[in-house]
Amino acid sequence: MVNFKFRKNKYSLSSNLILITFLIGIINLFFYDFESTQEFVVLIAILIMRYVLFILIKRRFEWSKYLLVLIIARSIYRLIVVMPEVDANPVTKINLVLQLIMSVLAFAILYIFPKIKEWMNERRKYIPSNRIAQSSN
Repeated sequence: MVNFKFRKNKYSLSSNLILITFLIGIINLFFYDFESTQEFVVLIAILIMRYVLFILIKRRFEWSKYLLVLIIARSIYRLIVVMPEVDANPVTKINLVLQLIMSVLAFAILYIFPKIKEWMNERRKYIPSNRIAQSSN
């Protein structure tokens, strides 16, 4: 029963994390000083991708992980570009770090933690039950 709740809630939790990164991206629109229209259009496209990703995860589309990896890669790239800038607003820098952390956490909740749990369950199958009883004593 607990396992079912986690399976059900991991999609909600991950999609809500992505929604928060979307909202943080909107906040960044007001703090980041754009040098060109192209940069602004790319940021709007990334925001749209984040919102679409929120919907895809909520609806449990399996291929949403590829878009999530793309979003994480873009967050890392953006962090590398913005962090060395002296003129960048500190709020923007903090928001970019938060977006990256939340995106990675959403990916981990959806794909990494279930794989680790599955791997642990597979290992438990091969351990004889009397060894488990002996180790608990």
